[in-house]
Amino acid sequence: MSSTHQEIEFQSEGATLRGRIFKASDPESPLVVLAHGFSATAHMSVNAYAAGIAEAGYHVVAYDHRNFGASDGEPRFGFDQWTQVRGYSDAITHALALDGVETAKVVVWGESMGGANVQYVATFDSRVTGVIAHTPGCGESYLAPAADLSDFEALKAYSANGDLTEDPAAAIPVRFADLPTSEAPVMLNFDGALEYAKTYGQRSGSQWSNDVTIIVRKAPELSIPVVAAQLTVPTLYIVASDDEVAGASPAVARECFNTIEAPKIWEDIEGGHFGLLHEDSPLFQQALDTDLRFLADHS
Repeated sequence: MSSTHQEIEFQSEGATLRGRIFKASDPESPLVVLAHGFSATAHMSVNAYAAGIAEAGYHVVAYDHRNFGASDGEPRFGFDQWTQVRGYSDAITHALALDGVETAKVVVWGESMGGANVQYVATFDSRVTGVIAHTPGCGESYLAPAADLSDFEALKAYSANGDLTEDPAAAIPVRFADLPTSEAPVMLNFDGALEYAKTYGQRSGSQWSNDVTIIVRKAPELSIPVVAAQLTVPTLYIVASDDEVAGASPAVARECFNTIEAPKIWEDIEGGHFGLLHEDSPLFQQALDTDLRFLADHS
């Protein structure tokens, strides 16, 4: 078991990303890599999940995506999904090169938009052996993938060769929740998002911003229906039946889950999109316990 961590930093797409690692006593223990969703930071609940998983005897890395929290990168608070996907792979590379980490088992963990990101990572990075997706952002509607897999092949090719230094197609300012920080449109205009922003985004040390810029790239559109059908590793979905986020539709998540041709577990929870992120809540413990059962059985 590990209850202490070391600070780490590593390079990803020309920026220094920062986080922490818990090292297991057994070098061959599985590695679990965690990162936050959309525009949060690791300080907002992810570090708490990381500590709980580490206590069970796993190597654990938790970090801030490029442009967010303790990590570098411009534009500040710029949500760039392709760089977030690449960041997971760079975190894996860094962790596997550290002394005391000698494992062939790598599980990627994400929540919300991160619950989508980890599915992309698992289909693009052959080192990944498991996926944990909390309230995954699978989309507002289910669009069946192309029968000839052309859409998946385009995503895979861009993952391998896409130039993320190219100027984006657009940069769209938004607000995460309905806080008076700017005049930009509000992404998540419901009580649960506002409560989470106030409780965790605005607590000391979060390094969080309510104002975010969405980076749109000249690239194939990332689509969970396209990649879910290509997942070949054990996968856990924890889905809120009362999720308020349109892009995290439980119905769409179920359709994506049904196409996964690998060992898979679906866990229903209540409490909305953010309920399981409240660190001292029964929902947090339920989700953590589910993670640990999945890891014990499938890593």
